[in-house]
Amino acid sequence: MTTPAVPAARATDAFFGDLWPETGTPARPGVLATALGVGLLAAIVLPESDHGLGTSLVLLGVGGTAFVLARRTRFTTAAFVLGVALVAMFTVRDAAWVDVLCMLAAGAVACVALVDARAVLAVLASGFAPPLAGLRGLPWLGRTVRGVGRVGDLWPAIRTALLSLLLVGVFGALFASADALFARWADAVVPDFSVDTFAPRVAVLLLVGGGTLAASYVALNPPRVERLAAGPATPVARPFEWLVPLLLVVALYVGFVVAQATVMFGGHDFLRRTTGLTYAEHVHQGFGQLTVATVLTLGVVAVAARKAGRDDASQRLLLRLVLGSLCLLTLVVVASALYRMHVYEEAYGFTRLRLLVSVFEGWLGLVVLLVLVAGIRLRGRWLPRAVVLTGAGALLALAALNPDGYVAERNVERYLETGKVDWAYLAGLSADAVPALRALPAEAQACLLQERGESDGWLEWNLGRARAGDVEVAGAGDCVAP
Repeated sequence: MTTPAVPAARATDAFFGDLWPETGTPARPGVLATALGVGLLAAIVLPESDHGLGTSLVLLGVGGTAFVLARRTRFTTAAFVLGVALVAMFTVRDAAWVDVLCMLAAGAVACVALVDARAVLAVLASGFAPPLAGLRGLPWLGRTVRGVGRVGDLWPAIRTALLSLLLVGVFGALFASADALFARWADAVVPDFSVDTFAPRVAVLLLVGGGTLAASYVALNPPRVERLAAGPATPVARPFEWLVPLLLVVALYVGFVVAQATVMFGGHDFLRRTTGLTYAEHVHQGFGQLTVATVLTLGVVAVAARKAGRDDASQRLLLRLVLGSLCLLTLVVVASALYRMHVYEEAYGFTRLRLLVSVFEGWLGLVVLLVLVAGIRLRGRWLPRAVVLTGAGALLALAALNPDGYVAERNVERYLETGKVDWAYLAGLSADAVPALRALPAEAQACLLQERGESDGWLEWNLGRARAGDVEVAGAGDCVAP
């Protein structure tokens, strides 16, 4: 006798176990239709187009669909508002690197909110929920597809939509061929649907529509990621087992702070005489190491907080004093790293990467402050979520600053004062930098601003490109860097 094959649904249940059980989520044909609509919008907007208003609308459609289905809490609402501001950067900023970082931050915040993650491991695991939803949600998707045929008003609605599109296409083509102005308006509204773009549009439809479905399923049936949280803390039996290593780290921090103070008060001559380095070389040499040290310190604090005893008031006071001292010294290191980067930028110019790592280091300092607050209260359940929100907020603040414009402005000021600038780097900045570059001499603008212009089509509208305008520089054909 042949043993029957295990149904796919049972195999999926066995794979996810109690971490993500199949709860019999009801079929939602409306969600399927919404995901299809978002996918169609993406297929129309994204291929063969610059990012802009349409990109923000697509991402808002994906996130908004999941938000409507999710369990509403204050954190979920705050995450959605923050996500809307982040994806709006596709409309505000022309710099693609800023927009991509904001999109990733919005996705991270959305994942944490949808699965209601609180512990560190749960927050990290939340990012895997949407990709795995493509497998976990297959039974729900099957019920939804079967339910489509039982919804009496759905097929008439589809037929109505197809007939409407057909009529609009026929009459629109006729009117466009009859009047040049109407044709120009139509070209500005309707994207180019050529044969060459068919395959990319289908791929975008499937990718974005599937992503919307996955996010919707996570909202309807979130995984129980809190089960991945670490168990109760197990303090060591003897206090010196955590105290001695931490005091040694504190001593190293004190030695480093003393060295920084010695260099600061000794001046450039003292530094050259003792180390053979210029001040700029000195500050550049240590920035990366200080950033790594800050990250490692956060890990040391987390481990020590779990291993230290808290049974009586004296133990709690000792824990607060040692970890508090370490956090305060870490803040001094953060300040030192930021000062090093500032001096290096003043010496060698401003770049996107230098600005980004400065923001990252500043955010690490904010995280250290949050850890310090949690240590004073000896309660840190709120900390992982706060880290996620402040990280996304730091990226939003960076985008609001207009980093390409800021970098261009600082380099233009440096050029006007010293005559030093990297022309090739300035030429590679996005349209966000154009207003700042207009402060340069005319011959420099001829080199940097040519071949820049505002994009066509309202779905591609972008504030950065609109502010740059349609650049017409006198003498653009005679580009000679000053």
